[in-house]
Amino acid sequence: MNTKNQPTMQGILTATLALLLVLAGCTSATQPVWNPATTSPGTYTTTSFTPDSTVEPLSFSSPEEFAAFARSYEGYGGIYYGGGIMTRSMTAGTLGVAIPEMAMDTTNVKQTVPVPAADGVSASAGTDFSDTNNQVEGIDEADIIKTDGEYIYTVTGTTIFIIKAYPGADAQVISTITLDSTPRGLFIDHDTLVVLGNVDKLEKIGDFTPRNGLTYTSIYDISDKTAPKLQKQFKVEGYYDEARMTDGIVYLITTSGMQFSPGYPVPVIMDGTTIRSMPIDNIRYYPIPYNWPQLVSVHAISLGDESINSAAVVVEGGQTVYMSDQNIYITYTQNINEYDLQRQILRDLLTPKLTDGDKALIEKIKAVDNDILTQQEKDNKIDNIIMSYAAYLPEDEQQQLQDKADELLQQKLKEYEYMEWTIINRVAVRGDTIQVAANGKVPGHITNQFSLDEQDDVLRIATTLSQRWYKGESTKSSNNVFTLDQDLKLLGGLKDLAEGEQIYSTRFIGDRLYMVTFKQVDPFFVIDLSDPAKPKELGKLKIPGFSRYLHPYDDTHIIGIGRDASETGRQQGLKISLFDVSDVTHPIETAKWVSDARYASTTAEYEHKAFLFSKDKDLLVIPAYSYDYQGTGGYNGALVFNITADIITLRGLIDHGQSGYGPAVERSLYIEDLLYTKSAGLLRINSIDTLESVKRVDLVTDSSIKKY
Repeated sequence: MNTKNQPTMQGILTATLALLLVLAGCTSATQPVWNPATTSPGTYTTTSFTPDSTVEPLSFSSPEEFAAFARSYEGYGGIYYGGGIMTRSMTAGTLGVAIPEMAMDTTNVKQTVPVPAADGVSASAGTDFSDTNNQVEGIDEADIIKTDGEYIYTVTGTTIFIIKAYPGADAQVISTITLDSTPRGLFIDHDTLVVLGNVDKLEKIGDFTPRNGLTYTSIYDISDKTAPKLQKQFKVEGYYDEARMTDGIVYLITTSGMQFSPGYPVPVIMDGTTIRSMPIDNIRYYPIPYNWPQLVSVHAISLGDESINSAAVVVEGGQTVYMSDQNIYITYTQNINEYDLQRQILRDLLTPKLTDGDKALIEKIKAVDNDILTQQEKDNKIDNIIMSYAAYLPEDEQQQLQDKADELLQQKLKEYEYMEWTIINRVAVRGDTIQVAANGKVPGHITNQFSLDEQDDVLRIATTLSQRWYKGESTKSSNNVFTLDQDLKLLGGLKDLAEGEQIYSTRFIGDRLYMVTFKQVDPFFVIDLSDPAKPKELGKLKIPGFSRYLHPYDDTHIIGIGRDASETGRQQGLKISLFDVSDVTHPIETAKWVSDARYASTTAEYEHKAFLFSKDKDLLVIPAYSYDYQGTGGYNGALVFNITADIITLRGLIDHGQSGYGPAVERSLYIEDLLYTKSAGLLRINSIDTLESVKRVDLVTDSSIKKY
């Protein structure tokens, strides 16, 4: 029997192709690169991510061009919520259009007790109170609780509570604001309260139906704390990501997919009851192959004249945001996938061997209007044609092609020094002026926003190069520190630190970087960055465990929050460390505290805004939770410590375990000699000196009670 023309479905090449289709998924290394001069309906383009390339931000000439760009990436990423049939022409939605039937968010302001309106800060206000634990001094980060030294503003569920908090013995809720959706963050600026969050219930507004969510910014006049008044509201298309405030300007960062309404092809901004589109000149993209494109928008909202200015840049999904005095850095990770490369190599080898009919069919697929078939859908159809052809090849020919593909892949891999990159986008901000300024890249991935810092126009960034496996071979992870100029060109670097480990925490302070890596023990590194061209390791300390958050105690001491561990890396409990870096060549751990409960945990490891510290008060407070499976010894509250340069002492627990609704402590703050700890349904007030209870303020309302 002649088997030459029978499909060898178990052939090596066919199996490889099938596996590559699964592994590559929709993250092909050969994605389309938008070029308005050549890209048109029915265009099929490919390119590969090139680490050595330099790119500049490009703009769109018209809303139609942006809409074509967005359509070319539909199916590659983004989230679609909502929808509806649009009947407006493409350009009709780009002008300011009044929508009379659209009102601001339904707001229920309730005066709880009759308290006289305050004229500025009253005599009863505290002058010594804590701010949000911000990464950068002078740049406030949105949070779920704020204080001005007399009042506390906080969120539970969809309700904002305004509490007359000081003096503590008289503390009470004096008014509430009930919203239709849960706020994500607050700002306080004198007599102005700013509330930010996602609109939970998306509805058609006039002829506009949001397809990428809506984020609201509500501005309240709180000169009369008993009767907050909604002054202005903006809604912008996209989902809430981050927010910062400095010098009376709120910088709101939102993200959205690439699906926009036909009548409004450019992201929408709603100023009160007027709907308009973001100026097309303010949207930038890079001529690079996107895998999971998202539009990140930066909105500068001036609290002085209640105006908004917006700009946007197309980046990959999964961003981290860091803001310095004059720049917002938006980063994401770009991986070069060996399976994607091999898939493309096999396509290049097999396509010339196809029948004329298959080649013609592929050309027809490429020529289909991009509105009918996206690039990804075209890729899938082309790969199916190639795989069907490969299934009928004799096994010996499949093996030869597979061997050739492996050889070409090895050659290709030699061209790439690194397979993992952090892509950095710099957005310059000067007041309400926003400009997408530069793009750059460094090897590895970052841990969080504390992996980046800017000083004297130099960006410093710490990354981990992940361990990599391919065909039975692997490389070890390693860690690096890089410095870049304002054009995001590399100035210097320190590579291959702590091989086999990964970064758990970093903190840039002045000319130094303090960094913790971990696998089995905790190397605590001190790195000198005084010469950006030549970062150098000054010293390190190896101790069991690790710190996930680092915080300066003073110029020569660093606090670490993390986990204790055995010499083999087995985690053994919550740990607070105090590192002395007076001798940078020999840092030492001068004090530590480890929980008795092995499974005790704190959100301060991951959420720096849950960390409260005052050197003047020798005070350290963190939320803490411990579960005892035997039903005894567990707790839920805030641990209060006495901390000095050489000792950490646990003073006690502010218990929220019996608060009923949401006992986990979310935040803590102080006003004068009083400590305030907040869980979802309770604000507890205790004396800092004695920890004795002063007052309990319930925060439970009908809207925050879970209904069954």
